[in-house]
Amino acid sequence: MSTTGTARVEDAYDKSARKYNAAMFNPIGKQLVDLLRLQEGENVLDLGCGRGACLFPAAEAVGPAGRVLGVDLSAEMVKLCAADVEEYGFGDRAAVRQGDVQEFSSDEQFDAISAGMVLFLLPDPAAGLRNIAQALKPGGRFAATTFPTQDGRLAAGWESAEIIGEVLGGYIPAGIDNPWVPVLGVGTALANAETTADAVRAAGFSEVEISSIDAVSHFDSVDAYIKWTWNITTRMLWDLVPADRVEEATSEARERLQVIAGPDGAVDFICPTRTVLAVR
Repeated sequence: MSTTGTARVEDAYDKSARKYNAAMFNPIGKQLVDLLRLQEGENVLDLGCGRGACLFPAAEAVGPAGRVLGVDLSAEMVKLCAADVEEYGFGDRAAVRQGDVQEFSSDEQFDAISAGMVLFLLPDPAAGLRNIAQALKPGGRFAATTFPTQDGRLAAGWESAEIIGEVLGGYIPAGIDNPWVPVLGVGTALANAETTADAVRAAGFSEVEISSIDAVSHFDSVDAYIKWTWNITTRMLWDLVPADRVEEATSEARERLQVIAGPDGAVDFICPTRTVLAVR
């Protein structure tokens, strides 16, 4: 990952760590782990572990004879997730450490690897996938979720994220790259389902399946939704808006996002993810 990209992602998630996983990531993480069909005693790697959306259900699945290692770029995420590991009683089988998915290395190979909502944050997802394949035992399983994109646009259900991206993109000062572009898969291996599958196969995987997992998110108001966007990937966009224009950008986003609100002002929508399941 480039120095600039690494610093931007790390900073955004350091700031978001204490409020992360609200609304949807825990259910998606559990569903992703279920796809791996983990067995007791297995050795699992969870990349981009965040606050443990995949890590904790994986730790439950492998039992006290198994082991789960969580890796995250954000030092704050690692600190808080490690504290959660002890608080929830998983210290006998789970550990967390800081690391970059594209540069991660281990002396051991894993039975299974999960990567929930992280591949699109990599400047070179294909390189990340190759690194993931090397960390798996032959026959090991890999499961990941990404934003569902097609030709540079988000799939139905994520229109709200596109609105946020379009609004805030208009406030980013000239000369600064818009970090939302790679999230949409523009010009990367994740541009659509077909290119995603091709990249996974090219990295050394077989039996590649591309499907989707949906989770329902509820917010009491558009403002509640906007507040949530400060604690997920879109934080990278908000941080680029000049401080004296944040209020203006928020007002424009609030107005544009009325299209997703119900008659009572609440926001209920299905959040689809593109899901990858593969065998090395």
